[in-house]
Amino acid sequence: MTAGQVARLLYPNQHDDNRYAQRRLRRLVEAGHLLRLRELPTPQVGSAPHVFTLADRGRRFLQARGVRLTSGYYRPSEERAKARDNPFMEHTLAAVDVLVAAELLNRQHPLVSVPRLFTERQLKREAVRVQPAGDSQARPVAVIPDAWLELAVAGEAVYVALELDRGTEEQKYWRRKVAALTAWALGPYRQLFEADNLTVATVVPTTARRRQLSSWTAQELYGIGQPALCDVFLFTETSPLEVSAEAFFFGALWFPADRPEPVSLLDLPGEGQS
Repeated sequence: MTAGQVARLLYPNQHDDNRYAQRRLRRLVEAGHLLRLRELPTPQVGSAPHVFTLADRGRRFLQARGVRLTSGYYRPSEERAKARDNPFMEHTLAAVDVLVAAELLNRQHPLVSVPRLFTERQLKREAVRVQPAGDSQARPVAVIPDAWLELAVAGEAVYVALELDRGTEEQKYWRRKVAALTAWALGPYRQLFEADNLTVATVVPTTARRRQLSSWTAQELYGIGQPALCDVFLFTETSPLEVSAEAFFFGALWFPADRPEPVSLLDLPGEGQS
């Protein structure tokens, strides 16, 4: 996480350009609880933020207090190597932005809870391989969303597989992913997650990219005989940094694969999708 993400999550009432969070993080680094990885690329305005992760001392501190970590495996050199991979780090931090928004919604909205949340690292341990739908000759592939969340609104559960698109995947690769997600949703998904519904929510960088992925997704789903799943695949170009957590999840900001009218990711009791 960056100091900005920590500030949004833990210190939402501090309006000091993340300076308070930066001081707290610096002290945790000095005490050996956190590992400061590297600076991100310098933005046009301001300085480049650092990325932080748990160090060995911090991990042992949490484990001693009964906190279950997403992974017991830790190598500082590998964490630093991942941080040097700009596309990987930007992708990871974009996913964290959505997870922070989900946690803020959990704290701020009296009807919302997040009973379960799995990061990509956790999902990799439970990954299953599926035969992509519509292609009996394709090799089985592992389905690993960027995150998976159970969001309960007044006790009604909505299950979301999160995908973060950075505008780099070509049509062939994306359509293969859609076919794999379809086989996963219709096959092992329900038993694996003990879930009776699924929304594949994809956050994209631009409106043009959203329209492009929506079109590719609809083409693939119609091509493999699963047009009904177009409502399962939702897309938005709205960043969780641009709107409140409530607007991000309850606002009509999400577009189904084959329809131009936006809907909401979550609905309040008694409301249909708007």
